[in-house]
Amino acid sequence: MIVTLTVNPALDRTVELEDALSPGDVQQAVAVREDAGGKGVNVARVLAGAGAPATAVLPLAEDDPYRPLLGDLPVRTVPIEGRVRANLTLTDPDGETTKINLPGPVVAEQEARALIDEVVAAADGADWLALCGSLPRGVPADFYVDVALAVRARCARPPRIAVDTSGPALAEAVLSGAVDLIKPNDEELVELSLLLDRSVRPLEQKEMTRVTRSRRREIADDPAAAQRIARLLVPAQVRAALITLGGDGAVLVEPDGAWLAAPPPTDVRSTVGAGDSALAGYLLAHVAGEDGPGRLRSAIRYGSATAALPGTGLATPADLPTGDIPVRALS
Repeated sequence: MIVTLTVNPALDRTVELEDALSPGDVQQAVAVREDAGGKGVNVARVLAGAGAPATAVLPLAEDDPYRPLLGDLPVRTVPIEGRVRANLTLTDPDGETTKINLPGPVVAEQEARALIDEVVAAADGADWLALCGSLPRGVPADFYVDVALAVRARCARPPRIAVDTSGPALAEAVLSGAVDLIKPNDEELVELSLLLDRSVRPLEQKEMTRVTRSRRREIADDPAAAQRIARLLVPAQVRAALITLGGDGAVLVEPDGAWLAAPPPTDVRSTVGAGDSALAGYLLAHVAGEDGPGRLRSAIRYGSATAALPGTGLATPADLPTGDIPVRALS
């Protein structure tokens, strides 16, 4: 069993454009779809599509129009006053994706506490708990730390814990030492390293952006550079890091090794949900007992398969590329 927590779910509305996005112009859409989104919900949907037992925990009002979109996905919900936010995604024929994320509801302190209680109840005896996505208004940056500590203290058989978030929420989770796996992309990894680097003064946003872009270029030129950054955290703060690099593949860093794998040739149609699918692929392989390279291959297959689907479609086993995924060990 794998349990996911999505504190800030979103109704994903995807519009496929006939041509490349041209700001200021009137453009023709060729298709539109709506899905129950949010990173943890996406992970649970991929897991369920693969036939794996999965449960998604999320805050949700009883009459929220988001609820019917969940279909038959197993969920545990905590009632809140607000409504789920909506995210708009624009995709063009070349796979270029533009996202507009609207603000979500304010989650009150008692609602956040109820979410922690629900996660503890759902996660006892599970193989993994995945804490996914941004935090809504009203929830402090160390919320995922509170969840992880509560699960470890109150579950008779606590699961391994993965975190897929960014910014201060990710930094707090790493500093706590309470999580087993982080799944940043290259930008999130660089930002994390800057937030945790106490040898430098806090950077202004403009300077943070400049340094982040520079270090991302280094990773683009040499994907193994992601491993060198992650080694500052693994295993001292977390047990493993799965770093997704878009078209350059992914890097997996564990205490006993690190590996790089490139994706198979992929006709990218939309990158929405690709990282979530990669995390799901990793978790599926881990539960199946595969080794590090096998877990990385599974992450690559699921992430690439989702990137080849339109809009917010998520990969199923039938969508997975069948060719070999070469994996290279990193020193």
